Amino acid sequence: MDKNTQVAKAIQAAPLLKPVRDVEFGCEHLQEFMSATPDVAEKLTNAYTNLQGMLAKPLEVQTTKDPKDPKKEAVTMLRPTYSCLQCNTVSSMEDRELHGHEKRHRLSIESRSGCLYCGMCDDFVYDPTFEKIRIEQSHPTTSNGRKRKISATYSQGDEDKFIFPNSNLLSCLAGAPRGMINLGQTCYMSVILQAMMHNPLMRNFFMSERHGNPKKCPLMNGEDCTACAMATSFIDILATEKIEGHGPTELLHKSWLKNSTLAGHHQQDAHEYFQSLLDQLHNSCGCVAQVYKPCECLYHRTFYGKLRSTMTCLSCKNVTVSEDPIVDLSLDIRQQIRRRKVDAKASTAETPLELSTCLKSFTSPEKLGVDAYTCKSDQCENTPQRTKKHMTIKKLPPTVCIQFKRYEHNKGNPQKLNTKVNFPLQLDMSPYTSRAHRKKKTSEHQPLSPLPVSPLNPRSPGWYDLSTVVVHEGAEVTGGHYYCFCRRDDQWFKFDDHRVTLATEAQVLDANAYLLFYIIRHLGSAAEKIAATERPNGVAEKVIGGN
Repeated sequence: MDKNTQVAKAIQAAPLLKPVRDVEFGCEHLQEFMSATPDVAEKLTNAYTNLQGMLAKPLEVQTTKDPKDPKKEAVTMLRPTYSCLQCNTVSSMEDRELHGHEKRHRLSIESRSGCLYCGMCDDFVYDPTFEKIRIEQSHPTTSNGRKRKISATYSQGDEDKFIFPNSNLLSCLAGAPRGMINLGQTCYMSVILQAMMHNPLMRNFFMSERHGNPKKCPLMNGEDCTACAMATSFIDILATEKIEGHGPTELLHKSWLKNSTLAGHHQQDAHEYFQSLLDQLHNSCGCVAQVYKPCECLYHRTFYGKLRSTMTCLSCKNVTVSEDPIVDLSLDIRQQIRRRKVDAKASTAETPLELSTCLKSFTSPEKLGVDAYTCKSDQCENTPQRTKKHMTIKKLPPTVCIQFKRYEHNKGNPQKLNTKVNFPLQLDMSPYTSRAHRKKKTSEHQPLSPLPVSPLNPRSPGWYDLSTVVVHEGAEVTGGHYYCFCRRDDQWFKFDDHRVTLATEAQVLDANAYLLFYIIRHLGSAAEKIAATERPNGVAEKVIGGN
């Protein structure tokens, strides 16, 4: 008997397995609920149907709530939430497990996809009955089983008559990760554009067409507007059925027109382009600068923070405080390298630095020489004095950009520092704020209860999640190549020009970063508490909020 005959007989003798499509329940735990009593099954089915109706429209942000505990602070998140099928609680991913253990409620719906999650299985489950409801809610059908036209799904009001003729349905390929075509030493622009694409605040703004065509452009002329060019790239990448690389020719042309130093096919600094791009986007809003009122444009509210500098004269103790807007934190790793060489107990020069150490050094007091500061007090009378300088972050933006100063100029010859800096996936920025340093100084005289901080708790203030890592390869300042790692939901991708590949967290953390983009974990009031400071008159200044 040959091998093929043996296989055929084995298949015939094998027991018939029940097809997957005929499975009655998604899991044994759901079966236990649905088989208990008709009332329980009907209650779960009605709750699932109602929640699917609420989740029919995509959400930009989600808010958690606990009806049993009204004092519990609600958190507005950019990540999916989970709606309990057995009560009205809406939880984050972290609170979902806590709610399940406390209330023994194990079934919930994920807000983005509407899929059913079982806490005891610790996984999403497929249930034929509930899946049919989910599909019907997403794609309503007529009584004869035929799909309705999209216009028949909703009422035909005045708004609907305008919306449907001017709307397009996204294809299944829309929004897939796409790389950027290198237009001739334009990788510096590609990595910054990818960082913008993977920022949910920027993505929601441009995909809602709040600056998507010349009619909505404050400049009333799309030909001279960098934001219009940016919107074109967002729509082409996130809303079209394409898988090949995107060529940002329009954005490149506008960038050259607005900043002549960028023109030409030679390598540019990605950090300098990021700063230039934000200036161009701000100018595209037509904002008028006001002395006592901060700019309310999207780009200021997303990227701009405030740095507080305190100068204390060591002679007369006069204190001078100044505040300056910032779009990034430039950390000098050269100083850390020198300190490590001086320290006899330190290991070799190849030992990586730590981001926390660089941030601590950036916000630590330092003494300056006599020629660095002129004291204008009545006692010193505009004479150079030794002083102590202390910089802290007064205002944290929703998106924090961190740059490592990797270039130094020795006798006119620029050299690159390739020292590795370790960075975390989650970063607590609260210890580097003015509020934290003020508390530290106050606690020396009167103990204060510390703020609850934990990377696993979304309600912890000041926590940021890593979004993009920009890497520069090469030894020359004006040469080399840029690529980046970007996070989409919980998956990392490597973008190297038009090439897009999956990446692991280990690969991301092993990268020799030049720029880091961190996005605040949630936009709730807890973040406002840690990111806000008080003005001298006692009025609290909000950092995150608004429409």
